[in-house]
Amino acid sequence: MKEPDTKIGVTLYNLRDYCKTAEDLDSTLGKVKEIGYQAVQVSGVGVSPEVVKEKLDKYGLFVCATHESLQDLRDNFDGVVKKLQLWNCDFTAIGSPGPEWDPEEGKTTALIAELDEFGRRFAARGIRFGYHNHHFEFRKAGRDKLWLERLYDETSRETFFAEIDVHWVQRGGHNPVDWIRKVAGRMPVCHFKDYAVRGKMWDFEINFCEIGEGNLNWPEIIKACDETGVRWVVVEQDQPFEGKSIFESIKISYDNLIKMGVK
Repeated sequence: MKEPDTKIGVTLYNLRDYCKTAEDLDSTLGKVKEIGYQAVQVSGVGVSPEVVKEKLDKYGLFVCATHESLQDLRDNFDGVVKKLQLWNCDFTAIGSPGPEWDPEEGKTTALIAELDEFGRRFAARGIRFGYHNHHFEFRKAGRDKLWLERLYDETSRETFFAEIDVHWVQRGGHNPVDWIRKVAGRMPVCHFKDYAVRGKMWDFEINFCEIGEGNLNWPEIIKACDETGVRWVVVEQDQPFEGKSIFESIKISYDNLIKMGVK
């Protein structure tokens, strides 16, 4: 399938509860295409790669990225590569290292070295490999550096890539624009979700919300992505916000991004 001209994608992780069967996936991808999305990131889908391929082709949707688990890479690297090739997808990332993550010096060094090696192995197969952050990577991890700083300092710029999530950077106490620029030239995909604070005084909570409906500085975030070579901005909203359905949420995000000039 030809790569579309658009820059906007959506991750199916948002819609994981509606992607558990072939029939559900078919209905979900139809709704995604109707909203206007032309590209998806495949994550959290409960059917075989062959069925995913069939449904993607039916709706003319392009796979811009996937998320894989560290355990799957260890146990079935060739199978992951085969799946990505079936979908004509040239970028994947660790969605989260799970219990493998530990800020202790030795464990940090070992995990980063392993991720760097996977980057080289994927590169040899024509695929880019990266890391999707949350907020916990903004802890110090020895050598007086943040864990995420060490990850990008101690991996190869040529074979290890970033997938910065702007909401989680903000929640980790940092400026998303600064981090987009820190990984300039090595981030094909950036995750977009907004950051909303609700509540009273000290009794408040932080929420995932639709793009443009929260507190993030989207003009500067979009400008930084444009200036640093980000190919795809992928809408990720982990859960619905303020009583909306997740399909309503991803439509609001898509429409707002179009209004902001992202196409």
